Amino acid sequence: MTSDAWQEIARFGRKVVSSGLTSSRFGNISICQDGRIFITATGSMLDELDSSTVVEVSLENPCEMDKIASIETCVHRAIYLNTGKMAIIHTHSPYAVVLSMVEMEKVEPIDSEGVLFLGEVPIIEGKLGTDMLAKAASLALKSHMACIARGHGVFAAGGTLMEAYTAACMVEHSSLVRYLVNCYPQGKNLYLNQHTFKSSG
Repeated sequence: MTSDAWQEIARFGRKVVSSGLTSSRFGNISICQDGRIFITATGSMLDELDSSTVVEVSLENPCEMDKIASIETCVHRAIYLNTGKMAIIHTHSPYAVVLSMVEMEKVEPIDSEGVLFLGEVPIIEGKLGTDMLAKAASLALKSHMACIARGHGVFAAGGTLMEAYTAACMVEHSSLVRYLVNCYPQGKNLYLNQHTFKSSG
């Protein structure tokens, strides 16, 4: 494994935990590099990653190292093979998870940045580490920056880990704003018409 691969993953592991996107024990991170996937090991703490907790697995097919890699390795592999993305961050972001259990098919941002830069976030189905989830995530991420597995967490992807991290941050921020507005008695009348920011120049 190249040292820059695990070090870059470790850097963003610390960022996702310190920013509150997930707790240390939950979530996974990977990059696709030179036809290989480098991904966090199962059970690893994202803010304490080192070379022993980031493993290399095959891009094309399941392999022996999948046994110690994250349980979501099949999801990451499907996303890489079907979208052209090069980096993935999976978080258990609380507000995104909450909205995935109360919204039907997608989370639509109502904050200005979310509307302009993120767009709608599909809610997908499938138990963790399953082919069903892998197929749903890879399909959603062909045309979106991120998706939310219902009751589970966010899969954000991009050309780099910075892009994936930015998408994950925007999903949680937009989910928080939408959740809080929904909690406010007059919130829906004031903001949920979806035109407040779309019509502004």
